Amino acid sequence: MEKVKKKSSGMNPFVILFAVMLVCAVTSYFISPGAFERVEENGRTMVVEGSFHEVERTPVSIGNFFLAIPQGLVGAASIMFLVMLVGGFVQVYLDTGALDKGISKILRASDKFGSPVVLLIIMLLFSAIGGFLGWAEQIIPFVPIIVSICLALGYDTVVGMASSAFVCMMGFAVSPTNVYTVGISHEIAELPMFSGMWLRLIALVAVETVIMIYILIYAARVKKDPAKSIVYGIDNGSLKRDYSSLKDSRMTKHQILALIIFGITFVVAIFGVLNYSWEMDQLSAVFLAGGLLGGLVGHLGVNGTTGSIVKGAKGAVDGALVIGLARAIQVIMTQGGLIDPIINFFSKSLGGLSPWLAAIGIFVVTLLADGLIPSGSGKAIAIMPILIPLADMIGVTRQTATLAYQFGDGFANMYWFTNGTLLIFLAVSKIPLRKWYKFLWPLQIVLTVIAIAFLGIAIATNYQ
Repeated sequence: MEKVKKKSSGMNPFVILFAVMLVCAVTSYFISPGAFERVEENGRTMVVEGSFHEVERTPVSIGNFFLAIPQGLVGAASIMFLVMLVGGFVQVYLDTGALDKGISKILRASDKFGSPVVLLIIMLLFSAIGGFLGWAEQIIPFVPIIVSICLALGYDTVVGMASSAFVCMMGFAVSPTNVYTVGISHEIAELPMFSGMWLRLIALVAVETVIMIYILIYAARVKKDPAKSIVYGIDNGSLKRDYSSLKDSRMTKHQILALIIFGITFVVAIFGVLNYSWEMDQLSAVFLAGGLLGGLVGHLGVNGTTGSIVKGAKGAVDGALVIGLARAIQVIMTQGGLIDPIINFFSKSLGGLSPWLAAIGIFVVTLLADGLIPSGSGKAIAIMPILIPLADMIGVTRQTATLAYQFGDGFANMYWFTNGTLLIFLAVSKIPLRKWYKFLWPLQIVLTVIAIAFLGIAIATNYQ
């Protein structure tokens, strides 16, 4: 048999983000400086439309360049700790054996119902997580597990990453109840929170249906002929788990109870987010409590449970640090005075367009801005105060402007190499960035057409 040559898994995500930071720092010495005036309204810093003016250039020094990294880590601390504690939570249930045995039962069910059915259930689950909770980074610890399941089902790592992370992040992109983009944009636009949900809900169904069909077609092709995998020949041995020995083993009462607690933890988290607007710190507390309780019920003991949480948190450190380094890019751009001149250029470019073209323009501007400001909430606070008055002047409803912003922010998340979350999803799945682009680009064209079509519906119906 011919040996398959192992290929490189691609450039380290830290190297990519560090290079982007360096480019931003150098650019700060050449870009024409300028700034908007900002005012404090209802606890939020708002940009005053039409207030752009020249200011003194503030290039990023070598000292401030390196200082931006710890500042980025501090700025992203809440989400970083959540990712680490969710990692500890997952490790507890792996160490009790409850999660592996539960997965083995899923794989055994695939023999009866077929692996496409299992894959579809996985995608529906992560679609709901992204679509209704607005989660993205929070699922990092779960991606390697889904990848291992997909490998056991005869698929590849792309199927595993796409059916979990990609589906989740695209649910985030068109979520009817996304606190981080829709919620903040509605507050800035002075619209009822999550109003106009009907169109976003239809968009969620349309977008996720297209994605799931695309993934299922690719998955069937790979299962039939592994050589047709986009990542064929890349070593994924560390992601494989042997579930075959567990297929016929019975779960103990303690493991069943632990799995029930596992599910209850998610129910509590979802309830808190939807009813009490819980954020990162509250969710971290919930998953920490769920991990401790699951470990004790699963007979790991106090020391064993603590050790599992620490072990899982260590395993999630890489992902957490990538998120922090991505936030450092925003720190560099703020210190170098890059954000306001770029926002001013983009906002001026939309003047004089028809309502539909202006809505598409907001979509495109947000797509481009996402490469510079990956944070959906941070970007909303920065540019929505400019886009909302502009939308009023050119005849685009505020609801349509919000929709265009949401689409632009979410759709770009899966291809901008400045997005730390995407990079860590690819890293933990051992998928090189260029290979991901090869999988993504045909689908991305279709999704962009869908987004533009929904913006057309919004304009035609005077979306409110």
